[in-house]
Amino acid sequence: MTIDAVAERMARFLGEQPYVEVWGHHDADGITAASLVCHALWRRGLGFRLRVADRMPVLEPGVPTLLCDLGAGIDDLPAHVAVIDHHAPAAMGEGPVLNPHLDGLDGERVLATSALAYMVANRLADCRDLAGLAAAGVIGDGQAFEAENAELLNEGIANGVLEVERGLALPGDSIAEKLELAIDPYLPGISGDAGRVRELLRASLGEEGPALDLLLSLVVLDTAREAAPGALESLWGDRVLTPREAVGDARTLAAVVDACGKAGRGGLAASVCLRAPGAAAEARAVAAEHRRLVIGAIAAAVPVEEAAIAFRIEDPRLASDVASALAGPLGRPVLVAAGTDGGVRLSARGDGTVPLGPLLRQLAGEVGGSGGGHARRAGAVVPADAFPAVAAAFAEAVGP
Repeated sequence: MTIDAVAERMARFLGEQPYVEVWGHHDADGITAASLVCHALWRRGLGFRLRVADRMPVLEPGVPTLLCDLGAGIDDLPAHVAVIDHHAPAAMGEGPVLNPHLDGLDGERVLATSALAYMVANRLADCRDLAGLAAAGVIGDGQAFEAENAELLNEGIANGVLEVERGLALPGDSIAEKLELAIDPYLPGISGDAGRVRELLRASLGEEGPALDLLLSLVVLDTAREAAPGALESLWGDRVLTPREAVGDARTLAAVVDACGKAGRGGLAASVCLRAPGAAAEARAVAAEHRRLVIGAIAAAVPVEEAAIAFRIEDPRLASDVASALAGPLGRPVLVAAGTDGGVRLSARGDGTVPLGPLLRQLAGEVGGSGGGHARRAGAVVPADAFPAVAAAFAEAVGP
């Protein structure tokens, strides 16, 4: 069955329910995807409850449920549970599953969960004005606007919902905020240092404000010794503008939603996506504080003795972003660990040469934990006493 046919089936399933429990994973892709479907359900006059989770929730028996960016690993899916996800699937059973891998497409590269949800939403109601949410989810999941993703972008532009311009490709409202709170990419010596950012802005000041070409040159000179080349190359590029949404560009929208979700404020993140009045200002403040905490955690990260590419931090909510920052745009292998009530939470990044999702699933499973994810980005939870061995095995598997 083609992906379009499955999207039709998914829309029919949802449209037949008087009420749906909607769950979204706590990152930008999961929250935008869940919000897209909820917009459509609202426009159809159907009942729903939207919740955000950092892991697979406990499902209520018999209650119609939709999992967004969650559930790809369920191998006994009941008829009342549907899954929209782009992770490599094991999901099977009676409920509908929309996943690009099942149609021979690489869900690592194209059709993030938000893009899939946009397909479903438009089959439930006219949701063409929500292309900005789908674009934010795509960016938040690290995908480029190529192939099927390019179709989404071009459709949004044609409908007057999205715009594209060249500029400083960092999230934030001002140039100062973009530089001071930069974590993806992380800019050593600049990220988190408001004083240094002010110095750079003064040094690049022209008649009409900072001259971006000079500013970027100064940033490159400041960070070239420590930052990965890919980080510096990613500073300038296309900005996807989202004038219909509460946050006006897709990269900033993704960063705000993602940070709120990981800070435990998934409801606030969803409120931004659902265009709740006043939610964006609070969400921006929460996101800015989260990014400051990430920068602090990067500075305080402690190398793990058992594996040179592994680091410990204190707050498990920051592990994913710290791992992305330490890995850099080139995706060098890194493992970040933080203690939780359930043991140790791990976030891994790499270049995809060794698929990290299957690796962490295997390593965690061998010690009674759980894990999975993408080829380049994955996570797990393992018992605390097993972590040193897992870190050593991870380092051996991915190589130097």
